Amino acid sequence: MKKSELRKYIKSNRKKTSREDVKLFSDAIIQHLLGEFDWKDRLVNLFLPIQKHNEIDLNPLKVKIEGLGGQVCINRSDFETFELTPILWDEKLILQENKFGIPEPINGKALKLQDIDIVLVPLLAFTIEGHRLGYGKGFYDRFLSKTRPSCIHIGICHSDDPHQIDDISEKDIALGYLISPEGLRTFS
Repeated sequence: MKKSELRKYIKSNRKKTSREDVKLFSDAIIQHLLGEFDWKDRLVNLFLPIQKHNEIDLNPLKVKIEGLGGQVCINRSDFETFELTPILWDEKLILQENKFGIPEPINGKALKLQDIDIVLVPLLAFTIEGHRLGYGKGFYDRFLSKTRPSCIHIGICHSDDPHQIDDISEKDIALGYLISPEGLRTFS
């Protein structure tokens, strides 16, 4: 299936997901993340959920990471360059939804991509090889391509079911791991 067709199909199905199910999925994913990866003293790039797309809510993970001595950053989007800038999530940070419904920092300290240890990546679907299907602007592919080689890229998905995507390109960055409510999937 082509990306545009699959994106439309997944987004339509996500609209049917109840808020209660999103909460259950989110809680299960957080538990799997905490059990499968080392968060001690790590700088973790987290995404905040787009509510209208019923995205997984990883907000409670922030406190757990900080409790382990880690730090969390979230991204600010630039819709002219399609670049993401990681911003340290501290007590002074002010969040505001942009015109696309993405909660983003409107202030804060910008960080270097090379300092990030783990990136949690939102996605709509994925292939058996670990390529992700996002919303189609390439923000995360650009972002992941600039992280250091040892940075761990973990996709976060509602389902553990891979899809066939016919139009994967060389710019599409494969993930190392995927966490769904069912658990961990590792890509080689």
